[in-house]
Order: sequence, then C-alpha cells, then structure tokens
Amino acid sequence: MDPSHPFRLGGRFLKGRTLSHFVTRAAAAGVAVGTAAMVLVLSAFNGLEELVLATYKNVHPEVSLVHTEGARFELSKEMAERLDADHALRWIPFQEQKALLRNAQREMLVTLVGMPRPLWPSHPWLDSLSSQTIQEPTMPQSAALGYGVALQMGILQLSGREGMELLWPGTSIGFDLASSFKRHVISPEIIFFVHPQIDQSHVLVDLNTLQGWTQDPRIDGIQIWGGDVDEVLATLGPLASNLDALSPEDKEAALFRVMRSEGLITTGILAFIVLLASLGLYSATVLLGLEKTNQRAILRAMGMSNQHVRRSFWWSAVWVSAIGGILGCLLGAALVAGQSAFGWVRLGSGYVVEAYPVSFHLSQCITVLGFVVCVGGLLGWGATARLNSPLDGLRSS
Repeated sequence: MDPSHPFRLGGRFLKGRTLSHFVTRAAAAGVAVGTAAMVLVLSAFNGLEELVLATYKNVHPEVSLVHTEGARFELSKEMAERLDADHALRWIPFQEQKALLRNAQREMLVTLVGMPRPLWPSHPWLDSLSSQTIQEPTMPQSAALGYGVALQMGILQLSGREGMELLWPGTSIGFDLASSFKRHVISPEIIFFVHPQIDQSHVLVDLNTLQGWTQDPRIDGIQIWGGDVDEVLATLGPLASNLDALSPEDKEAALFRVMRSEGLITTGILAFIVLLASLGLYSATVLLGLEKTNQRAILRAMGMSNQHVRRSFWWSAVWVSAIGGILGCLLGAALVAGQSAFGWVRLGSGYVVEAYPVSFHLSQCITVLGFVVCVGGLLGWGATARLNSPLDGLRSS
C-alpha cells in the first residue's frame, strides 16, 4: 500500500509519546472497557435464554402441530404415513380435555392428556429417571399423574389401590345436573416429575380411552421430535395447510418476548455507554490534529490535498476505535470463558445451575465490533470535519 495513503498515515499519527497520544490510548482503553461490558452482558443474556430453553426441553416437543383455529382435527392415514416415512422423526398424537379430578378428600381442575399407551415410555414426561411407577398390569383406565397433581390429591406413594374420578360437562344439560356430567374413574399408575408447568396440572391417559370417553376420534395436535419446523412442514407438504407448526419458543412466546425485550433495552443502554466511552475519542482526535499542525502543513507542502490530510486523521479515529473494540471483544470473550470454566459469579443454592450461565456468540461479537467502529468513524468525522491544513502553518513553525 502507498505509504501516503490515509489508512497508513492515520496509523502513523498514533505513534508517539506526546499528550495527545496518551489521551488517545486512554480513549482506546475506554472503548475497550465499554465493548467488553457489552459482550459480557449480551453473553449473559444468551446463557440465560439457552438455560430457559433447556429447562423447557422436556416440557415441549421440538415441533407441535396444532390446528390454525385451535380446533381438533382428524389424523388422516396419509398424514401418518408421511410422518412414518421420515425415519428421523418421532411423533405422538394427543387429545386434551379439561376435567375435575377428585377423590374422597380433595378435588382440583386438571388438563387430561390422551396419548397412545405404548408410546408413553418414549415421551420425555415419563423419563424413568424422573418418575415413579408401580409394577402392575396396565388397565384401560390407568393414568399418569404429575407430581404436583399427586401431591395436591394427597398421594405421596402409589399402592395400586388409589381410585379417582374425572368429571367434565357433557353435550346435553338437563334438569338432573348429575347426569349432565361425564364421569370416569382412573387408577394412577405413574407419578412423573418433569417441570412445575406440567406437574401441577396434567394427567396422562391412553389416547383411545380418552377418545372413547369424549366420543371424539379427532386429536388436538401432534408432538414431534427429531426435526425442526421447516423439516416437518416440508414432510407434510399440502397436508399441513391448515396446521400451525410451533417450536418451544412459540409455545412460550410471552416469556421469550419479555426476555428479548429486556435484552434489547439492556443492549440499548450498553450501546449508549459505549457511545459515552467513545466520546473521549472525539477529544483525542481533535487534540491530535492540533498537535500535528506542522505535520499537516508538511503533508500539504508535499502536494496532498486538504481532504487527503483530513481523511488521514479520520483514519486515526477509526484505528483507535477498531483497536479498542478488538481488545474489548478479546477481554469480553476471556471473561465469558472464565465464567464458563470457573463459575466466578455464583447464584447460590436452590437454582437450576450453580453459576450464572453465559454463552459467547462470535456473530454477536462481530456485530458489537462493527457498531463500535461505526461510532468511532462518526465521531472521527465530527472531529475532523473542520480540520484545515493551510501551508502557512509550516511558515509559522
């Protein structure tokens, strides 16, 4: 590259031990600290979001197929064949029904979920490491209770002799209110513990049994593992025209919307802090231009235009912001790596993890670096916009 190119000249202007050079290095240090803080906080938000996603991994399937209008729909033979044809996919149809669960002492409202009994062992809710099972023959009215449901119903240990009644309104209502409710008896076989959102309100029964009770052969949805939303929709093609494919983020949209809103607000605050930290760059560039009056005049005498000299000092500001940004990204990445490896910031007892979760994303770091350099470029432009280099500066020296 030509030694007189503004890019090269801007870098050379940063070398020296004068006051302006110390101010410039201080400005670079301020940019580095602000950038490191931004990278660290964004990594903390990434870690928190991934932790929440991992927490809901056993709550929601990778893809949930539901009707666009929230109604039940028929599981056609062609749809089942297409899902079976994709060997990477594992799918379970389900039907839901709100019901009142009661025994001799207690009662509570629950969500009754019907799934094919042979597929229960493959469902995350019934992981053998988080469930209690009695070793007795399976009966048509056997059920699996969430731990919270069992606790509220006064069941701490299954014996095989517990009987509970389910009630929900029927299709016809007459003068005899008792006959207007559908009543069915279940026998708890399993107590599962997966997540409070599920454990506190869900009861699992066989799908055919529930469809017989509701007298409705349709289903409320299909839970799918082994693929993402796009893959599932591609597998079903036109058969999914009236279905919505939901990811765990879609199922918990409100929670993730709040988290991302907080992340955006925090990012905006950090961006403002980086801007404030970069203001020193403006002063440093102005001071550097004032100290380099003789050099500017010499460059003009060598035939360089005033704009060429101005661009050289603008590149000095860009150099400072880029160096500070890179050092800040490296410092932030090192702090994230240290937190991941050693858990310096701990949450204490009673949490899912012992140390605060962090996750470093290279693309995010590059975006932060780009923002820092852009801020430096804008401030450098403001500092050099009126920088003139007349030749009389050489005569006055």
